[in-house]
Amino acid sequence: MSTDAMRSTRYSGSTRVDVTEYAASRIPERIEANAVAGTEVYLERRGGRTYLVTDAR
Repeated sequence: MSTDAMRSTRYSGSTRVDVTEYAASRIPERIEANAVAGTEVYLERRGGRTYLVTDAR
């Protein structure tokens, strides 16, 4: 698999929430709200914005 294919797969999460304006103390709350069994939850920076991404694997 090419690096481009891996990158596009990695960032094509099923849920993406913009958390740029959230206080750091609220991030865990959003993680719990978006967490689903069997998913990976991570933060992603794109173009000066921060997203909480839930990605079903």
